[in-house]
Amino acid sequence: MKIISGLLLLLFIGCADKNSKSDKQILDFGSFSIVTPNGWTKIKAQGVDSYVGRIAIDNIDTLHFDLGWYSNKLNEYEPTILDSSMISSIDTSMVDKSEIIFVKNRMRVDPDKYKKNNVSWDTIDGRNAKIVFPRKSGIGTTGIYIDSLWQSGSDVDRFNLYGDNLKPTNEKLFLEALKTLKFHKKK
Repeated sequence: MKIISGLLLLLFIGCADKNSKSDKQILDFGSFSIVTPNGWTKIKAQGVDSYVGRIAIDNIDTLHFDLGWYSNKLNEYEPTILDSSMISSIDTSMVDKSEIIFVKNRMRVDPDKYKKNNVSWDTIDGRNAKIVFPRKSGIGTTGIYIDSLWQSGSDVDRFNLYGDNLKPTNEKLFLEALKTLKFHKKK
């Protein structure tokens, strides 16, 4: 009976050990770290006036980050919406018509209807963070922007980390990973 109990205990410990292995990893970039699914990899990049880099999620989706004074705020600009009566008057050598939304009556259209992204606000690592995510999963930008990390010289360092048109599963995993960001100011 003791042998059977011992074998059951070893079997239980062995199974528990397999289940305790994490499918997560910490990617440490020095100034910040993030917990991601295993397999996401750091890619070095060269910045001119800031610390930049990338994270490869898979062979298609890649995230980009910028930590510095001029980090992109991830704002989505108002779409260009014109009355359809103006189609013939547009000079196609100067403007790409595919970037214009033509409607029957411009005055009755809310431009917000044509935006790709939603914006929400949260606190990440004690900092106010702008979270951007697509209205239609897979089409738009998913990311974070923080407008004030710490004082750096005569200005304030800002931060963004984002991906465009991510696959829906990667979009969801990335939004979860954003909550794990930790910032470490280098002295």
